[in-house]
Amino acid sequence: MPSRIAAWWPQSNEFASRFWSGHRHDRIESRSSTGRIVVFSDPDTLREEGIPGWEATRATVRTLNEHGIAIVLWGNETRSEMELIQSDLDLHHPFISENGAGLFVPHGYFRDPPVAGREAHTYHIVDFGQTYHKVAEALRHAAAKVGLDISGFSDMSIQEVAQSCGLSLAQARLAKLREYDEPFRMLDSEPTAYSRICSALRRLGLRCFTHETFHHASGVTDKAQSLRLLASLYRRAHSGQVLTVGLAKRPSETCLLQSVDIPVIVQSDAVDGVRLGRKVPTARVISAGGTGAWCQEILQLVDGRPRKR
Repeated sequence: MPSRIAAWWPQSNEFASRFWSGHRHDRIESRSSTGRIVVFSDPDTLREEGIPGWEATRATVRTLNEHGIAIVLWGNETRSEMELIQSDLDLHHPFISENGAGLFVPHGYFRDPPVAGREAHTYHIVDFGQTYHKVAEALRHAAAKVGLDISGFSDMSIQEVAQSCGLSLAQARLAKLREYDEPFRMLDSEPTAYSRICSALRRLGLRCFTHETFHHASGVTDKAQSLRLLASLYRRAHSGQVLTVGLAKRPSETCLLQSVDIPVIVQSDAVDGVRLGRKVPTARVISAGGTGAWCQEILQLVDGRPRKR
């Protein structure tokens, strides 16, 4: 057992037994004496491969919820996309949208909300990125400055987004409701095009990265900052008795694994986790094996039992 994990067992076993009582509290009481397990994951990591929708995942998520384990979604999706997934999975925890740009904490979830941020109708929101229209405008300016042709989400119709991303029209409509970062494609095929646009964006205080088939312009300099802030809120609510777990399967999610107490790599045939494992050598590696695999891994971590091999 890695020493970093072993260091947690005296604390985690002490409060994990309280989770097995079956009590479920979506609201977190400030300075509670009860501990908390928090799992951070991209929604795609939770979805069972080859099965559309969330039917296969729903029962697994329900099991973790019944054991008091909070599942926090952290990914590329917009607020609207995250809300739909939250509804489908019956999740009522905070979530983080658009690659760490926005933290959304439901009103009343913590007795003491974050000091930073702003109040909205449903959430307390902490913004870690610039507003979408500023980012999209800066991207167009940067592209023009270096003489590159680009096509961003703001230039594309709902039908074009649906076709480019393999989404339904309803899903594409939610994907276009961006608040922070601008996905884009370059229409220039020259080898230096990407490095040129990245350099131009850095001069404007923005970051450029690639996610799946799109590049993204973003004002977020640290994708995991929102995760760390949320983890600190949980710790404040539970007098430090919090164990954070990260589920990931892509190299782009390295920062998530590096920011949690127990990193877990979900290996699959479709995604090579070896590269990710090299970046986070302390991570536990499990086979995708359906949603039950990572669920059992988390329950074993909570219960302190050795893994089945």
